[in-house]
Amino acid sequence: MRNYKLEVIRRKIVTAVAGCAMAAICLSSGSFAYAQAAPPSLPPGVQDVLKLSQAGLGEDVILAQVRNAGATYNLSADQLIYLSKSGVSQNVIKALMGNSGAAPSAPPPVTPPPAPSAPTAVAPPPTSLPPTAPPPAGPPGVGAPPPTLDSFQQQLSPYGSWVQVPGYGLCWRPSVATFDPYWRPYGYEGHWTYTDEGWYWDSDYPWGGIAFHYGRWYRDSVAGWVWVPGYDWAPAWVTWRHSEGYVGWAPLPPRAVFRAGVGLEFDGRLAVDVDFGLGVDAFLFVGYDHFWDRDLHAYFLPHDRMLGIFRHSVIMNGYRFDHGRFIVEGLGRDRIAGFTHHEVRIERPGFHDDHGVRRVEPARGLHDDRRDGREGFH
Repeated sequence: MRNYKLEVIRRKIVTAVAGCAMAAICLSSGSFAYAQAAPPSLPPGVQDVLKLSQAGLGEDVILAQVRNAGATYNLSADQLIYLSKSGVSQNVIKALMGNSGAAPSAPPPVTPPPAPSAPTAVAPPPTSLPPTAPPPAGPPGVGAPPPTLDSFQQQLSPYGSWVQVPGYGLCWRPSVATFDPYWRPYGYEGHWTYTDEGWYWDSDYPWGGIAFHYGRWYRDSVAGWVWVPGYDWAPAWVTWRHSEGYVGWAPLPPRAVFRAGVGLEFDGRLAVDVDFGLGVDAFLFVGYDHFWDRDLHAYFLPHDRMLGIFRHSVIMNGYRFDHGRFIVEGLGRDRIAGFTHHEVRIERPGFHDDHGVRRVEPARGLHDDRRDGREGFH
């Protein structure tokens, strides 16, 4: 009997120990299962934020990413707890939820002022500039207001666009240069005449009275041919070359600076007969027999022929002063008359008819007493 009681007690003890062990195992399994529970699913944008945070990026950077993404999220409690325990800051979590009240606010975007380099081009009128503002064809008259950038913009804008060119600022590009890749200044829609001030480019363009008698021309690698504003008048701002049988010219570059009473300077030196750093590509050459033609561009030498002509050419600018006036003599009146077998009349540009159209008025004949070689620098 006694042995039976002892066996019962032993079995109860074994049962109790086994129960405790099972309870311990269950508790341990529950804890392990909880520890290994998968993180809550996160939207892709929130996952990116979590990666940035875990990579150690600063809060400002992460907030900028959230603002740039522009998305907001309706996060659950589990997702919020998970993000917080994963090291995502409270400000970033608020930004994800669309509440950036506590987050540092981004400075308001600064709207840059409109660039003056690209004013809207106005469609050109069908014929000429309005009679109230005709283009100045000849030298400014006595008492005429000096030209200004504003007046240039007003008169040239209908015929082209204003662009910013590195190194030269606000420049004007004629519409014809935009549409015609072969267009060249002092080469199209015009011809040469001889005046009291020397060789004058008589342009048929309504804007030619400005762009061929003020300022300089420059060929930009992006914008192409552009006009750089200048405020001194000349019959033509060009440099001249002569080769046997041919006459050539090229627009002066912006580095050719005119100083009243001194003349042209190039890179700080007086420019008498200098090349102004211009190569063959800057020049146009025609034969003697076509110098007086009114359709000059049809007779320009092709590039392959120009190479030899240019190498054997000489500079003949003929810049000088005469009673305070700047003269662009070029090859000279008598030389051109001899080379071309053509009478050279002295014309007088600079007046407009009743319709605002510029005319060239004859002034003197070939045998006027003023000839080449007058006093001044050459």
